[in-house]
Amino acid sequence: MKSTEHSPFYAALFLIVGLLSVFLFFKPENPFADPMKEGLGAYRKKDYKTAMIRFKIAESLRIPEASFALGAMHFSGTGTDVDIPQALSYYQKAAELNYAPAMTTLAMLYMNGRFVPKNAKKAVALAEKAAQLNDVEAQIMLAGWFENGTLVEQDVPSAIRYYEMAARNGNINAKIALSVIYKDGKGSVTANPYTAKRWSDSIQKQRKLNNLFQNLPADYIETVKP
Repeated sequence: MKSTEHSPFYAALFLIVGLLSVFLFFKPENPFADPMKEGLGAYRKKDYKTAMIRFKIAESLRIPEASFALGAMHFSGTGTDVDIPQALSYYQKAAELNYAPAMTTLAMLYMNGRFVPKNAKKAVALAEKAAQLNDVEAQIMLAGWFENGTLVEQDVPSAIRYYEMAARNGNINAKIALSVIYKDGKGSVTANPYTAKRWSDSIQKQRKLNNLFQNLPADYIETVKP
């Protein structure tokens, strides 16, 4: 049974997250990956019919990125009817093949409870597995849940652990969160000005490097025009 009631925001979110993850992280490792490459090429040209055909061939070869792409297309109704149950089935197949972005997507859905019954325990389990597979989105998501007690018991040390994982992956928002937590203290974690300064220094260094890579002055700070 196909669903026609869905939030445009979430449809756009999961299409963007889904396809961006595939475009950024898909790396052919065997000769069977050609249909996946062809599918991505067709998708870029907005030839969704061909893209779906090629993704389905790749999916039959157990290429998790293909299952994930099909899930995103069915979720948003791109090149096909909106079909949330089918999208969830494809996301689940990709997750079972240890594709971290699929686990993160399912975790968001279970935590939100919009298209599946809300299940914080399942959401955390999926996100934790994705985080251990080095998915930065999962690491940040878990950190936020534990820091703020979002449908889970507040656990600031756990939040710090996941923020640190994301920070090691270069996520500047994770570094900012760590700097704030150690500056002011939170929950069972007491203020530590030395650790706060270490993270603050790391933020400034990263920003300077980012500016240099963009051919901007090292101390450039973007301002928002009124």
